[in-house]
Amino acid sequence: MENHAPEKVGGFEPFSYMIGTAAKSLERLKFKGMEQFGLSGTHTLCLLRLYKTPDGLTRTELSTVLGVDRAQVTRVIGELIAKGLVREIGGGSGYRRKCTLTEKGTEVSAEMKEIVDRLICFVSGDIPTERLSIFYETLNEICENLKKAEELL
Repeated sequence: MENHAPEKVGGFEPFSYMIGTAAKSLERLKFKGMEQFGLSGTHTLCLLRLYKTPDGLTRTELSTVLGVDRAQVTRVIGELIAKGLVREIGGGSGYRRKCTLTEKGTEVSAEMKEIVDRLICFVSGDIPTERLSIFYETLNEICENLKKAEELL
């Protein structure tokens, strides 16, 4: 039986191409921008989130807000601790202790934020704030719908 779903603006192929292209470009930018620090994209995400949250976050909270697997967050936090950029405070298991930036981590994160802010400014270009806001709201809805669609298959 044929599926006669109405054609929507864009469609699956252009959407997949654009998302894939954007993801590859983001990965290359993260690598190029962070190689001076010897850090990966996930290291960067963790550091920037901790920079925004001076009181710290647990590994579980980092995993949730970043959408990164808990095991990967644990590995990355261990590497950041070894580099002297992050410390853990509080008692209990690793998932309950808060991760915070060290002084060195704060300095590195501030530099990273400047790089990221410059890139965002360049990429956003002359796109009006209202359009960017609508874009991010729409992309968020699409991401949520994609998660729900995973349950259909």
